Formats: sequence, C-alpha cells, structure tokens
Amino acid sequence: MGDPQAPGSTTQLVRRIVGHLQAAAGAASAAEACAAAGNADQALALLRDIESPLYEVTLLLNAASILRGDHAG
Repeated sequence: MGDPQAPGSTTQLVRRIVGHLQAAAGAASAAEACAAAGNADQALALLRDIESPLYEVTLLLNAASILRGDHAG
C-alpha cells in the first residue's frame, strides 16, 4: 500500500523540480543577454552556474521515478 504522505511529497518534489528548471532558464536568459551585449565572459560564467541546478533536477527526477515505481529492483 502507498505512503499516505506520497501525494504531498510528490507535489513538493514537482515544485522543487520546476523551481530548479525556472532558475536554470532564468540564468540561461541572462547569459544570452550578456552575450548579446558583448560580455562573453559573464555569459559563460552564468552558464556554468546552471550546472548545479540541472544536476539537482536529475536527482529529483530519479527520486520521482522511484516514487512512481519506475525503477528496476
């Protein structure tokens, strides 16, 4: 039988994933603006900052997969 807290946990997990993706998209947009303004160094620095949120999204997606039972066990 499922965990009674699973729906709330799943909702929180989705919110965290969306938050990380929105932060990464915002940084990507800022990097694009910097590049368009001729500041390539700042653009690349912003793009490097995206790595951590994307890594965290991957971990959270793996957790979501486990919660759904999509993993091989």
